[in-house]
Amino acid sequence: MNFISPARTGLIAALCAGAAAAAAQDLPPRDFKVVGTWGNLSSWQNVEAPFWNDRIGAASGGALSGDAIPITEAGLKGGEVMRLLDLGVFEIAHGLGSYVASENPAIEGADLSSIAADFATMHAIADAYEPVMDRLFRETYGATIVALHPWPASMIYCREEVASIADLKGRKVRVHSATLGDFVEGAGGVTVTLPFAEVVPALEKGVADCAITDPVSAYKASWHEVIGHVFALPVGYSITFTAVNAALWDGLDAATREVMQTAFDDMEADGWRIAEEQQDMGVACLTGTGPACTLGGTPGSAELHLPQQSDTAARQRILDEFVLRRWAARCGADCAATWNATAGAAAGLTAPGSEG
Repeated sequence: MNFISPARTGLIAALCAGAAAAAAQDLPPRDFKVVGTWGNLSSWQNVEAPFWNDRIGAASGGALSGDAIPITEAGLKGGEVMRLLDLGVFEIAHGLGSYVASENPAIEGADLSSIAADFATMHAIADAYEPVMDRLFRETYGATIVALHPWPASMIYCREEVASIADLKGRKVRVHSATLGDFVEGAGGVTVTLPFAEVVPALEKGVADCAITDPVSAYKASWHEVIGHVFALPVGYSITFTAVNAALWDGLDAATREVMQTAFDDMEADGWRIAEEQQDMGVACLTGTGPACTLGGTPGSAELHLPQQSDTAARQRILDEFVLRRWAARCGADCAATWNATAGAAAGLTAPGSEG
């Protein structure tokens, strides 16, 4: 048996790293036009901006960079980003699938409400559905998917007490996707669709009684100043895509694509880790309970309500009878069959045919 000394192993590793760095430095320079998500929220601050400010440059030996702005700086609301990418205004976009699903309901299949009760299950679902998402984006927008990552789990926040799914009956609940609307209506509530920036005044004026988002976003947007209750039932994960104009991506040299995809893979892994790490902190900041809030500002004092076994059962009933059934009707039988073979298999769920 040949023995390689630790010193020689370190030398080999250093030489390999040096060769990779040298290869990266040989890449043709490129500055991409990029649009991201909300500038005041975690995905942009902790995942997207660090990627374009630091990671892609380090990974490419300084050859690659991005002129990246969040949608809030671009004056967009979220639903326009893929149309603008298709038109060439942007070359790379980070966005929520639920915001563009109106143009192709199948896109929403990556994050149907209540299909995953934890991050591990949601990760398996996203991985299984990513090839389908890539095909959908190529057909719909001339774009390819290079990464999918979540936000902390979406939960329910209300002015008045909401300690169970049953308490949503008759409540006006702000949602940001059709599938969350299906959940709310399955619970007996009334859906209200509003841009994220309009939620606080809507809650103040009684236009909405409750609203759904993740706890970190809720805290950063000061929802704790107008809500009194947090119902910590996961009802979605707001899966965020990173999409590249397909003609641009396919036209890049192989070395550039390899460096970029490796960097995107690292960014995706960070996105999953950060979302899971921040979820409990978001709840703590909204309620003033648990660990000390590290997200800045003054913590809220909303009352925390944890889901009970009856809520888990009710969520499953709503998933089966409303969420999956309505989405399959919007999407069609072939779409539902594709979902069942991919995301559904990973989740252990079956969407009915559109005629069901």
